[in-house]
Amino acid sequence: MKEFDAQNIAVYALSYDEADALRDFRDAHDISYTLLSDPPSDVIKTFGILNTLIDADDHPWYGIPYPGTYVVSADGDITHKFFDNNLAVRAGPEQLLNAVLGRAAIGHSEPAAAHSEPDLVQDVEVSVQLAGPSLTPTVQRDLIALFRVPDGSHVYASPAPQGSIAVDVILDPCEGLVQRPTIRPQAQSHKLAGTDEVFDVHHHIFELRIPLTVNSAARGEVTLSGQVVWQACDDEVCGIPVRQRFEVTVPVSASPHFALGSKDSKGLEPNAMTHFMKMSQRRKKD
Repeated sequence: MKEFDAQNIAVYALSYDEADALRDFRDAHDISYTLLSDPPSDVIKTFGILNTLIDADDHPWYGIPYPGTYVVSADGDITHKFFDNNLAVRAGPEQLLNAVLGRAAIGHSEPAAAHSEPDLVQDVEVSVQLAGPSLTPTVQRDLIALFRVPDGSHVYASPAPQGSIAVDVILDPCEGLVQRPTIRPQAQSHKLAGTDEVFDVHHHIFELRIPLTVNSAARGEVTLSGQVVWQACDDEVCGIPVRQRFEVTVPVSASPHFALGSKDSKGLEPNAMTHFMKMSQRRKKD
């Protein structure tokens, strides 16, 4: 049990490994949260995340889940889930805390401002920053574009009406950078005064997020650059589309040490192979 901002947050990791294997893994890595053992994969199957790509007849890893993270409320409801098509990538701590606490993650890099010249419907303030201190091959972090839209104005959500531009973040190509689809907030319906025309918009303060990781081609640091685009309007005037550049340079840090390695990174956890062989024999008996 850990506490953040006076709220209790329980962290659990569930696997199909047996309890003694998890105990040794915990001790090797100084893990302080709870590790749950599910050898028959009953809980894994209940959540619907059993890895069915593994053959049940002849593979000792049958029973493992698709790796991912759920955020569950105190009432037992799943509020968020984080799964990725790359089995080596996990949600970053900033993403998880943002989901649990229902607040924006705090970026560690300097925000890059991107805004237009002051105008009646164009005075939208935008800043872009990474949520987290660095990019890492196995940890996913969000590039956040924070928008502040003046009262009485709106920007078009995606998809925008024909002839208009939806708010968006467009990244330049960058060697080693891996991005996932943009996460957008829920849009609001807006009816244009004096007409029957209804379209989706964003008001006030909102964020667009692009989950990012890097691959082995990234070294030292990467520069995240691109454009933020939007079109701001009110009920009388619709401004021209705006495209503003941004640039944020962040360091690239190494991945955590190999999962089965000991905490001093000098080799396998002492009993790792014993546990693996026991698991293999267990599957043969099943």
